Amino acid sequence: MRKALPQLMSSCVPASAGRRRALHVLGSLGALSTLAGIATPAAFAQPAQAGQSGPRRQLVVGQLVDRTGAQADLARDYLAGAKVLFDAYNASNGSLHIVHVVRDSDSNPRAAIAQAVALADTDHAEILFGPGDALLPALATSAELTRRGVQIVAPLSGLSLNAENVWFTRADYQAEMDAAVRQLRGFGLSSVTLAVSPDFAAGTLAAGTQWLSRLEKEMSIQTVPLTGNFDDIARRIAATRPGAVIVAGDTLTYGSLGRALATQSWYGFLVGLSAVSPASAREILGTGYAGGMVVSQIAPGPQESTLRVVKEHVARMKQYLDEPPSSATLAGYIGAAWLVRAASSTKGPGPLELRRALQTRVDVGDFTLDFTRGLRGSQYVQLAAINKSGVPQRA
Repeated sequence: MRKALPQLMSSCVPASAGRRRALHVLGSLGALSTLAGIATPAAFAQPAQAGQSGPRRQLVVGQLVDRTGAQADLARDYLAGAKVLFDAYNASNGSLHIVHVVRDSDSNPRAAIAQAVALADTDHAEILFGPGDALLPALATSAELTRRGVQIVAPLSGLSLNAENVWFTRADYQAEMDAAVRQLRGFGLSSVTLAVSPDFAAGTLAAGTQWLSRLEKEMSIQTVPLTGNFDDIARRIAATRPGAVIVAGDTLTYGSLGRALATQSWYGFLVGLSAVSPASAREILGTGYAGGMVVSQIAPGPQESTLRVVKEHVARMKQYLDEPPSSATLAGYIGAAWLVRAASSTKGPGPLELRRALQTRVDVGDFTLDFTRGLRGSQYVQLAAINKSGVPQRA
């Protein structure tokens, strides 16, 4: 687990044939490939503009960070990735100067909305960056923020919301689940169980929902609600001997179910969504856990070392924070890179001009976000194996 940033920021179990094939495709649980070299800063490279010698326009980006909830570890890393990008951009010769104002979010949604309004009114924030699951619904439905024209950009959250001022740089949880099932089936795993925490994703994945009914019917998925005693649930799951169990829940739910399944001598693939922190989950499960740890990534992870944006991010994490990257720091970096590239094309102040600028397609370094057709710029989902140190491995 990473130490906190300042608040203000300017096996030994035999493998089945299907399991061996999946391990080969997902990548071995060995050492992380060396991340070497750094490219031209493609993340915020932009065409030279003639006469760009005047003062840089200021863009205030507010960020409310949940440091105590279920996504606290992910939120901390997401913030770190964005901060590194903003610092690097400000050190370049870009047309904007990013003022990054960070506050700890209140756990009460109404109080958090008041914090967001204060960021807009007092700090003149035009952007709210990276809210998580607990905060996004309240912000997205706030009439006060809508009236002020505040744009909510690159949420950490994987919720699917219909809001005209929310710009998602990632796939939602339903798309993650669909992709995870397809990829597992492609690895030769025909028996997959979905364990669903009823309060995860604001209940949108719970039993009886249209999406879950479709998944059960079209993909022949067995679903198990995570209600009651985890030992009893694990006993029922293990009795069916699935090749993989996908956990729709947070890091604690993922780790707790994995431990319960291990007591039943089940050592298949335990698959978590992007709401799971790999490092924290490994701490819960322990280095002696013999099953396969897998998570879905909604942006390229540190193991994708050939991508320019990954090379740049690794180098800048070392330069500005002297810390290793994670999947969440990269996701935050990529979201911030798209923001500065898009916002740099604004021709004047105001929310309408900012919205126009955000409706663009940006290659941040061998990875593209496309907002020309809607408010979700990416549907990228890729499964990654996690080694004994809690680090994603290259497929």
